[in-house]
Amino acid sequence: MSAAMKRLSWALALSIGLNLFLLGFGVVRLAHHRHPEGASGPHGRMGELLGPPTPALREERKVLTDARRRVGEALAAEPYDPDALSEALAALRESTSRGQEKLHERLIERAGQLSPEERRAFAERRFLRERGGGERD
Repeated sequence: MSAAMKRLSWALALSIGLNLFLLGFGVVRLAHHRHPEGASGPHGRMGELLGPPTPALREERKVLTDARRRVGEALAAEPYDPDALSEALAALRESTSRGQEKLHERLIERAGQLSPEERRAFAERRFLRERGGGERD
């Protein structure tokens, strides 16, 4: 085997090894993204407990999205109008509050369908654990 072929073989082996190493990182990252800590189990996430969104929840989500858009528009508007921003923020607060009420109603309804063990497990994962500064669901 010539020296050039040996170098080419080593380069190929190194390239394959590096690609497999990076592929391993990608697989682990993908697996972690699909199954984040605390999301395992029958009701690890709020969306799993609440089930599919109802028409009322979908409508509230649309209203909330529109309210957020209006706040952004008021912030970016020229000339700056503090009254318009204040009104947009008030509408956003109201929409957020209504949305939370609807979610809480749904949580009350759906939690009644769970066993005591399922409710306890969900409560511990979602509401009773200590939360660090950067942790989010």
